[in-house]
Amino acid sequence: MTAGRRSISPPLAAWTLFLLFLANVLNVGDRMLLGVVTEPVRHDLALSDTQMALANGLLFVLFNLIAGLFIARLVDRGHRVRILTIGIALWSIATVATSLARNFPELAAARLAVGAGEATAFPAVMSLIPDLFRPQVRGTVIGVFQSSSFIGIVGGTILAGVVAAALGWRPMFIVCGLAGVVLAVIVVLTVREPAREEPPDPTEDAGRWLAGLAAGLRRVMTIPGFVPLALGFGISAMMGAVLGAWGPAFLQRSHGVPLREVGIVIGPAVGIGGLVGTLVSGAIADWLVRKHGSMSAMLRLPLVALPLAAPLMAGFIFAPTLLATMICAAGMNFLLSCAFVPCINYAVGRAGAGDRALVSTVMLAASGLIGGALGPFIVGALSDSLAPQLGAEGLRYALSAMIGSPLLASVFLFAAFRRAPGAPVGQAQPA
Repeated sequence: MTAGRRSISPPLAAWTLFLLFLANVLNVGDRMLLGVVTEPVRHDLALSDTQMALANGLLFVLFNLIAGLFIARLVDRGHRVRILTIGIALWSIATVATSLARNFPELAAARLAVGAGEATAFPAVMSLIPDLFRPQVRGTVIGVFQSSSFIGIVGGTILAGVVAAALGWRPMFIVCGLAGVVLAVIVVLTVREPAREEPPDPTEDAGRWLAGLAAGLRRVMTIPGFVPLALGFGISAMMGAVLGAWGPAFLQRSHGVPLREVGIVIGPAVGIGGLVGTLVSGAIADWLVRKHGSMSAMLRLPLVALPLAAPLMAGFIFAPTLLATMICAAGMNFLLSCAFVPCINYAVGRAGAGDRALVSTVMLAASGLIGGALGPFIVGALSDSLAPQLGAEGLRYALSAMIGSPLLASVFLFAAFRRAPGAPVGQAQPA
């Protein structure tokens, strides 16, 4: 047993995981808010679909990931709990500031600040979990943690829709932001920093810090099969990001769902599908590793699940009734979510202990740039171009551009699986 796991008792490790779970609920929930109120914000601020896609996708993700690379290096070398607490406070205050936006630049600035704060969460958690839990259960632990994303989706969409319909979209951002400030206080008062398996070099100066970042990126990119793994992971995230950014608007435009009900309609269907898929995939990933004795075995799961998501994606977009649409959404999200735990767990497990936050951030960058930025932007731009001919239905046909994304993701993940060595459990790249 390592020093990192001896330093934290099992009850305190469980409490830490619970608070990390809550932090990610708010992280994802706050990220969902603008997508739910796309229509009222767009009308109030006189914005186009392309501008909304930029604010809710490309600009947000770019700043989130640029900040994330530097934050990941801080996480791998610094006090992770303190960094996470600052991040929670920052994105929560920025969420409150979103309520003050009067035009596109102000809305974009608030979203950039939200992105900077949220950039702390994932690398901090992916660095903490290996120092809290043994390798044989990490897939399950990561699955439990990531299931919080779908709680955030459900809670965020329902709360945003109900509060925005009752009070307006501006008070909605204030209510949700203040909840994060409270959580930041709880985290800083009750969570201990666990000891690391490999303590960082205390003499590292700024020059060596930047050189270390470059060296860490080189190590990460040379992990066997990592590049196609990251590309496949990013492409697999496209429809999930599109669903968060444009799903509520699609239901309002094409199915006539009112704002006060849109969160209740889309949140449970998408959230429950993703929640079950994430928990199930975590357990299956651990089982595959135990059965085959190698970490790469867990990549078999998304290779089966992702191709099955494509026809359900088509059903979500073109089903004639709202019930059929949401059934397809639930099934689609179940299958798409089966890629997350195996891909992240494999990447973090193959990295050295000193590169875990960095490798998780690079994976998040792929997911964010390809999925979170490119996917919603493509759909928004296509929707604007189709609007003169198709009106509100232009968004439906813009969404259809995503149907092939799970199949393309599978091609890259298969390449990653073929290149990955049959590494024994626990073997990693040297840090």
